[in-house]
Amino acid sequence: MKPRFRLGLSIVAALAAGLIAGEILSRSAAFRDFAGRMAGRGGLVALTGGKGIYQSDLALEGNTTAADLVIRENLKRAARGESVAAEQIDGGVALVAAQFADDKAYQQALQAEGMTGAALREKVANQLRAIAWLEKQVALGGAATEAECRSFYEKHPQFFAQPVRYRASHVFLAANAATPPEVTEEKELAIAAYAAHLGEGETLPQIASEASEDENTKTRGGDLGFFAETRMPGDFIAEIKKLRLNETSKPFRTNLGFHIAQLTDLKEAGPLGFNEARPAIALLFANNQRAHRVNQLAEELGRPGHSR
Repeated sequence: MKPRFRLGLSIVAALAAGLIAGEILSRSAAFRDFAGRMAGRGGLVALTGGKGIYQSDLALEGNTTAADLVIRENLKRAARGESVAAEQIDGGVALVAAQFADDKAYQQALQAEGMTGAALREKVANQLRAIAWLEKQVALGGAATEAECRSFYEKHPQFFAQPVRYRASHVFLAANAATPPEVTEEKELAIAAYAAHLGEGETLPQIASEASEDENTKTRGGDLGFFAETRMPGDFIAEIKKLRLNETSKPFRTNLGFHIAQLTDLKEAGPLGFNEARPAIALLFANNQRAHRVNQLAEELGRPGHSR
């Protein structure tokens, strides 16, 4: 009797012995390796939670490693109790479908992957459950205390040394090097006209809210907030540094376009106060805690015997 046939008979006998024997056998690496080869899935690469990961699984996943698949399978099992709304799943499936030119291309891609719409939906649901579970795990733990934040602040004064910070508002008309000459000329005439309006009593915030092409600051009357010299293009900061507090510049051009700027506030170089620094310190603590928790989870989920 050939070894493979003998093993096959022993499997049948064991399964016939009942649920408990079948559960033990199904968790046997030797059995799972044999079963995988018999089913054309190749040899067993890893076994986690009673589920085998085979050579064919790695081939389907491209550059994915066996360790990656172990983490994925353990994560899927850990997150199985998470609740995901149908609307979330619909949105996830729609996001996948939107990557294709039309529904025909989408359906062809599904067929090429050997996947049905229902299978894709289940895969999206699993991913959403995994994300929800991970967010809960990473969120565990308390916020940094006042004492911890103050201790960090006092031990690391070099982190809170602030350079000179400027606050300015501007009116901006875009005209970079690629702008057609006739458009550039129009913008130059327009910025000169806005400067004239300032001399007639209009304020820079009024003009910025109506005419500026900086969409990020337009709704704030052109306010750029506080910034250090290194945070702005050199040709822009050079003009800002020429201004006295509350002084408005003449129109000037940078590599980005035409501006009229007003220096609205100035903070001299010096240490950032604790109250100003505390939100950043608390965020640093939170991010470090999240990173530590993510590393813990990756280690836990990477164990083949992991269970939740």
